[in-house]
Amino acid sequence: MKTLPRKLVAAAFAAVLLTACSAEQPTVSYHVDYPAYQSAAELYKKALLVVEVRLGDTARTVLEKGIPDSQNTDPLSNPNAGAPKAGTEAAPQEEPLVTTVYPAQVVKVFKGEAKPGETIEVKELGGTLNGTKYEEAGASSLQRSRTYVLFLETYPNSPAALLNSEQGKYPIDAAGNLESLRENTIKLTRSDLEKLSTGN
Repeated sequence: MKTLPRKLVAAAFAAVLLTACSAEQPTVSYHVDYPAYQSAAELYKKALLVVEVRLGDTARTVLEKGIPDSQNTDPLSNPNAGAPKAGTEAAPQEEPLVTTVYPAQVVKVFKGEAKPGETIEVKELGGTLNGTKYEEAGASSLQRSRTYVLFLETYPNSPAALLNSEQGKYPIDAAGNLESLRENTIKLTRSDLEKLSTGN
């Protein structure tokens, strides 16, 4: 189980590994530490938004953070400012932070500011950009057109993000039951969610 710095998009990854083979698509692997939760009650309490959603059949890839502009001499916005020019010493490189943003139609609200029928955006680390695949090592990605219960952190001007890549999402099966992902030991039912949402 990952011991889970929490924000997905504000430099949450601890290490990045780049692998490339001539016959394969280059892949960047993010290794992330999220806060880990010990119970459904703890997970529910920490989330700002808990919703059942139906993901759309489209998604977009977003570059959240990229390699700084080499012409920018401001050390606050460009950590490479003042680094030697290419051909002398290698300047420090920074791998992009890539996320995939999904439109999600709200089916039911268990906690937070949302309404059934409205569409929110949910982001997740990883995606394909400029021929390179970015992925979170060991994580199961959200699947388009599937229904989930999501435990989310929300931001004023950015899509909502999962509290934890494994514990923050519960796929819903054909019978309407919530499934726990392989590394998530917290089992959850609709009855559990109803009790948490009403405080019983």
